[in-house]
Amino acid sequence: MQIVDLTHHLSDEMAIFPGLARPAFTDIAVVEQDGYAMSEYHLLNHIGTHVDAPAHQIAGGETLDEIPLERLITDAVTLDVSAREAGPMTREELEPLLGDVREGDIVFLYSDNGRNWGSEAYWTGWSYPDGEASQALIERGISAIGFDGPSADPVDTTTYELHRIWLGAGRMIIENVTNLDRLPPRAPVVVAPMKVHGANGAPARIFALLPE
Repeated sequence: MQIVDLTHHLSDEMAIFPGLARPAFTDIAVVEQDGYAMSEYHLLNHIGTHVDAPAHQIAGGETLDEIPLERLITDAVTLDVSAREAGPMTREELEPLLGDVREGDIVFLYSDNGRNWGSEAYWTGWSYPDGEASQALIERGISAIGFDGPSADPVDTTTYELHRIWLGAGRMIIENVTNLDRLPPRAPVVVAPMKVHGANGAPARIFALLPE
């Protein structure tokens, strides 16, 4: 089996959504001086490769620890939209790509934006479904939508309308995924966010399991 890591590293220098506080990863003990190693992490829960739970923007919405693991360990369908201009996708544009999408799948949109991680181009370089296109995927019963970009909405949004569509329908949003170019159209994936009580979102290690 080949394992493909879909996760960006966390670090002090990592790309951060505009306006959010930077993380700090600090060694507070090192083996050479203290006989053991220990580190202190300070970070917001919606940075790097992470999962938004419905509770992120919906009052009373499910938290990550309430979501069954079956929704996090499932098949992912990767839709290659890298040839189109980045930005919102309409229902008419997206629906012809959905023939293999099944209930319970995670859908990743591959925009080839992972190559822009750490640059200004990253914040505008990905594609995402508009409101009607989002409804088309929700109607198919998918578990989550994921992007090799920073958000389900454009970075300059003030309303987070698309977040509210996805999260209001009880779906998860997976942001800042990488290496989607290495996935086949369908593959088993493991999405493993931190298990924090009442979490509205959390950093996650995400990987695909591919047969040799």
